Amino acid sequence: MQVNNAAVSFNEVDTNSVGHAETVLRTNFYGAKMLTEALLPLFRRAPETSRILNISSQLGLLNKLKDPSLRRMLLDEASLTERDIEGMASRFLAEVGDGTWRGRGWPEVWPDYAVSKLALNAYSRLLASRLTGHGVSVNCFCPGFTRTDMTRGIGKRTAEEAGRVAAGLALLHPRDLPTGKFFKWRTPQLYSKL
Repeated sequence: MQVNNAAVSFNEVDTNSVGHAETVLRTNFYGAKMLTEALLPLFRRAPETSRILNISSQLGLLNKLKDPSLRRMLLDEASLTERDIEGMASRFLAEVGDGTWRGRGWPEVWPDYAVSKLALNAYSRLLASRLTGHGVSVNCFCPGFTRTDMTRGIGKRTAEEAGRVAAGLALLHPRDLPTGKFFKWRTPQLYSKL
């Protein structure tokens, strides 16, 4: 079992800076992706269903992305590749670097964090599809606005409450274990509808 919970944001609750965009994407998307890829051979050899639960955010849902070409790309499950997802992340970082990211259809709230979670959600969906029938379940979980250091202690739920729900999802009985789902709190959402 793998639960990817490492995430950073350098924004205050009411700010939208992209000053640390590279660090945010490196930690929130690439870090989870690299760890997952390193562990996949072990998961495939496990005697029972392996589980990957990526702690994500509804800020990274497709409805936050206004660029129609990027939305089409991410919705095209038959053609979507890891290279496409990484290309989207690179494009965002390039536009942040040259100062042209505003008005290009990127998420408007915590843009760097949202893009990192958008990439993580897309990668999770792609990985779940790739591993169907191989004994590995891949899902995402959004704990909502949780009182943590990242939110400066503001939020609707405690970290303990969110942790209990995440553990419950990660420990579902194999017969009840979905794959390719995005859970907003306890409710599974369809990626393509969001």
